[in-house]
Formats: sequence, C-alpha cells, structure tokens
Amino acid sequence: MFNKILVPIDLQDLKGSQETLESVKGYANDSMQIELLSVLPGYSMPIVASYFPKDMIKQALDAMRQELSKLAEETLGDSVKYDIWVTAGKAPKRIVKRAAEIDADLILIRAQKHGAVEHVMMGSVTAKVVETANCSVLVLK
Repeated sequence: MFNKILVPIDLQDLKGSQETLESVKGYANDSMQIELLSVLPGYSMPIVASYFPKDMIKQALDAMRQELSKLAEETLGDSVKYDIWVTAGKAPKRIVKRAAEIDADLILIRAQKHGAVEHVMMGSVTAKVVETANCSVLVLK
C-alpha cells in the first residue's frame, strides 16, 4: 500500500492534467498523503534567468501555484486531501528530487504523447523519471 504519492502535473496539457487528477480521485483514500507538483521549465539556468527581472520567477511560480490550485479544486474538490508544490528547473530532476524530499512511496505520472522526433531530440520526462526515481512509478496512459 502506498502512503505518500507525488503527482506531477503538466499545466501546459490541461486535458491530460484533468485526466491525471481524475485518476488520483479514483485511486486515493483518506490515509494517503498526495502532493501535486508542477515544474516551471528553463528559468533556473543562469543564462536564461539573467534576461528576466529578479522577481519574474517568483511571479511565474505564484501564477503556477494559483493555476494548479484552481485546477485541483475544480477536479478534486474535497474528495482528496492534497498539498501543492511548485518549483523551477528541469522537470525530471525536480520530480525525482521532490519525491526523495517527501519520502514518496509512489510517483503517479502521465505518459507524454510526443512524436518520434521530439522523443529522440528531447527525451521524455516520464521515461527519465522512471529511470531515475528511487521509489515506485505508476505511469498513466
């Protein structure tokens, strides 16, 4: 039985995010600790960050937190107890790091739908999480 579950949410894929949260609703019970995680990509690189005002990352993370909170409230309501965490960086590394920080038993992540060229050029966040996580990973299709 899993007690602490980390659920990465890609806010750029609204339909997929809603489907992931619906799965969480069907899977979770009252004894589970659920954390929803969203990652702001790219801004943590010094070369990129230097082009933006210092408070822009904070503003972007605040906006993500609000968007994730709204999506979770609309989809999960009171049926599931959850916490929200937002961060910036490379998604696979941040997901695996957060799972270790909260001592997650399970990462519940959605399979990404990339074309073959995108997969070869960029790799898959989901695949990298599966390869590097120190806990179980359940991939939703």
